[in-house]
Amino acid sequence: MRYRALSDVRVVDLTHFIAGSYATKLLADMGADVIKVEPPWGEGGRKLGPHRAGNRDRGALFAFLNLNKRGVTLNLKHDRGRELAAGLLDGADLLVENFAPGTLAALGLAPDEMIAKFPRLSIVSISNFGQDGPERDGKLNDLVLFARGGWTFPVGEPDREPLTPPDSLAQYVGALYGAVAAMQALAARDLGLGHGQHIDVSILEATVATMIYETVTFQYTGIVRRREGKRYAVGPFLIVTLKCKDGYAGLHCVTDKQFEGLCDLMGRRELASDPRFNTALNRMLNNNALLEIVEAFFIGRERNWLYREGQRRAIPLVPIPSVAEVLEWEQTKARNYFETIDDPVLGTIRVPGTPLRLTSHRGEASRPAPQLGEHNREIFGGRLGLSDSAIDALEKAGTI
Repeated sequence: MRYRALSDVRVVDLTHFIAGSYATKLLADMGADVIKVEPPWGEGGRKLGPHRAGNRDRGALFAFLNLNKRGVTLNLKHDRGRELAAGLLDGADLLVENFAPGTLAALGLAPDEMIAKFPRLSIVSISNFGQDGPERDGKLNDLVLFARGGWTFPVGEPDREPLTPPDSLAQYVGALYGAVAAMQALAARDLGLGHGQHIDVSILEATVATMIYETVTFQYTGIVRRREGKRYAVGPFLIVTLKCKDGYAGLHCVTDKQFEGLCDLMGRRELASDPRFNTALNRMLNNNALLEIVEAFFIGRERNWLYREGQRRAIPLVPIPSVAEVLEWEQTKARNYFETIDDPVLGTIRVPGTPLRLTSHRGEASRPAPQLGEHNREIFGGRLGLSDSAIDALEKAGTI
């Protein structure tokens, strides 16, 4: 078998929806044996579309978030279900879960008790606000994450309401911290502690952690960054989204050298010595006048021409692509970033690959997400030693 970085790591995955499932996917991509545990009726993430016609239990997002995992079903509200879960934990390196705080204990799987029983086990708990604090039981969605995490306030037009960033980026940030925490726990166990531990990951805190510039600079300046619409910031920076002949482009012009390159690109080298713009301070004081000049130039040029000419002058200037264009970008094609996998329900689909490339190997989509209960007999029979008749009885009782 080809070497994979986490081939010897066994993970019990009690996650659902996005943050927890993506954290365990990252481990599975690197070779960990991840056993996805769902209730017999399936975890809620299966309902997230889009779906193929006639099948509402295997959405495309679920199919991506659970690549490379094996799957079993367990009703953790049944005594026998909890016993089987404990059996899966015997010999496991990691349990990853994103239930509400206190749920594991209510199910008879309290982290301190499980770690005492299985000393090599570490438990990664990914929750909305963390395992303690006055709001630990608060309900959360992407709107709450972006707002409470500080991302919403500075986004939008200055005289309009703040805008919430799209999609579930904050969930994926929380997942990344969950995966990093899992690796830290394994390293701590094997390099020093000799035993596992309980890791508390707050998705909200992970979100705030990405707002470092704002939180740190505010404490030095006392200035709260305002909404500036298409401009990221007003200051000695020209960080802005600009309309082009065939769409939009982003420009990041911060240093004097970058400004000189921008002047050369526009055929306006004299602007570099113009008293209004010849220093960072002067560009800050005359930001609006400078922006008018740049906008007039960009509106008549195509995005890719601007990108090529910007690259020649070392200016961070990039076309803003649609998702269709992202899928066809030459760079990701050359690196074979997007992978193709044959899903038993969705058919042949392209999925984002792992951004991690080790010299020993690169993670890959080698196994489609499990069908509901697909590996019940393989896991409960092979790992826990249950007979076919015992598994049949568990199915009949609704335990699996």
